[in-house]
Amino acid sequence: MIDFPPESEQVRALDEAGALNAFAAMSGAGASNFKQGAPHPLMHRTQTVDYGIVLKGEITLILDREETTISAGDIVVQRGTNHAWANRSKGTCRMAFVLIDGRLADGLQMEPARRLTDDPP
Repeated sequence: MIDFPPESEQVRALDEAGALNAFAAMSGAGASNFKQGAPHPLMHRTQTVDYGIVLKGEITLILDREETTISAGDIVVQRGTNHAWANRSKGTCRMAFVLIDGRLADGLQMEPARRLTDDPP
């Protein structure tokens, strides 16, 4: 379970070193896909299938080209997608996660986040 406090300006202003330190504090430094101009400084991707269940509050799921806000009772399945979480509300969001080890299908690679203005691969 993870409690996400409302996101601060400090998080939104993280540089690459700050993002790596944030992930290292969660034992996940290898997941960081920090790239200047990305939708969020804490973009990350893992070779797992993740089930995220919102237990309390609301949170925004940020992807490379879109975002959606989910709230208590919603469930998200992440299949190795590049993403970040941003709590833009005034209250804490509590989520439960179930991560299942996986690997990307043949031909797919772990790639860093691309700028929204980049052409698709």
